[in-house]
Amino acid sequence: MRSFRKVFAGHSKWQIWIIFLLFSGTLINAIDRGSISTANTFIAGDLHMSKAAMGVILSAFGWTYLLFNLPAGYLCDRLGAKRVYGAAAAIWSLGSMLTGFARTPVTLLFSRLIVGAGEAANFPAATKVVTENFRPERRGTATGVYLSGLRLGYALTPGIMLGLMVWFGSRADPDWHIAFVVTGLASLAWVALWMFSFRERRPATREDVLAKSGGGVRLRLLLQRRNTWAIVFIKFFQDYVYYLYLTWLPGYLIEARHMNLGSVAFYATMPWIAGVLAQPLVGMLSDRLIGRGYNLNRVKKSILVVSQLVAISVVGAAFAHSATTAAWLLVLAMAAESASTAILWSVPQDLAPGGAAGSLGGIMNTAGALASIVAPALTGVVAEYFGFAAALSLCGVTMLGAILCVVFFLTPIRQMRLVQDERAAEVVNQ
Repeated sequence: MRSFRKVFAGHSKWQIWIIFLLFSGTLINAIDRGSISTANTFIAGDLHMSKAAMGVILSAFGWTYLLFNLPAGYLCDRLGAKRVYGAAAAIWSLGSMLTGFARTPVTLLFSRLIVGAGEAANFPAATKVVTENFRPERRGTATGVYLSGLRLGYALTPGIMLGLMVWFGSRADPDWHIAFVVTGLASLAWVALWMFSFRERRPATREDVLAKSGGGVRLRLLLQRRNTWAIVFIKFFQDYVYYLYLTWLPGYLIEARHMNLGSVAFYATMPWIAGVLAQPLVGMLSDRLIGRGYNLNRVKKSILVVSQLVAISVVGAAFAHSATTAAWLLVLAMAAESASTAILWSVPQDLAPGGAAGSLGGIMNTAGALASIVAPALTGVVAEYFGFAAALSLCGVTMLGAILCVVFFLTPIRQMRLVQDERAAEVVNQ
């Protein structure tokens, strides 16, 4: 209890509750997103699907996730995060439940498209909520804690899904249908908690009015800012590594490192556990330094660069002689990538003009959604023709790209202004 109070010192009870809501919402987001990866072998067998067909199903999430990030961010700014996040969570929960009712590949594909569309709102909404309810020197902790829910969700999903499948079926014949229905119902319970307990802040500034009434103008002005494109590129480069882990890590450990299934289960889980620990810690470090008077821009850029440099250790894993050494280097790289992600998600909170945090978060996360499509496919091609060492080395190149963007592309981190001239001011007055 004492350590809990120390972590959240200076936060009100309401702010702690907000962090819990965002953390738990992001956790169920991860479970509903990753559950099909655990069950895909059983699903493919029951529905008589080839690996190629199952690959299309697994990629379906990414397509709608990519398409709906921008609309989700815009709707969060226009209608409020409470309604949009609640509706979106209900949509992805129903999509997860529909997965359990699938009896054909077409129905299964449709259900995963729904999950991707709903989950697109998670991070734009969370960005808006943190921006509106926390001061800059408190946002790192809030962001790091709620983001860790995603890593924890990925770590817990295999155990939860396999446990449910065996509980409602048997070891010989696991029932994946009911498992998806149960997780979907649990997600709907969170929707009720969110809608009944979260209170929305109302916009009051001129730029808030612009954000609510001039969506097209807002997006155009945001896309004209150099820092918007800087965080877009950084997000893509970082998430390339993240999605490689999410989709290819077990396969790498089995095929390239020849580990047994027990070792694979352990070393495929540890990177996510490392991320769960790294994200809150680096968020608290950022807040502590800023609270002591250190420059926000220097603190966040320094942490981004250092963590991204450490994440390049993924290349060492590619050429390590020992499988165990390679696995622990992969754990270190994911811990660093996770730390960098925690800081990166706090940057749009600092950059966003009043009322536009959801839109800027949606723009940035669109790059992450693109990485969710590119990374698995490109990794497969590179590994097929050049080996897994080349695929992991490419991860090091992407992290180097992220570093270069932070150093040479990202200008000082401070709030943008959308209303900068008379023409924009006229939009506000219309």
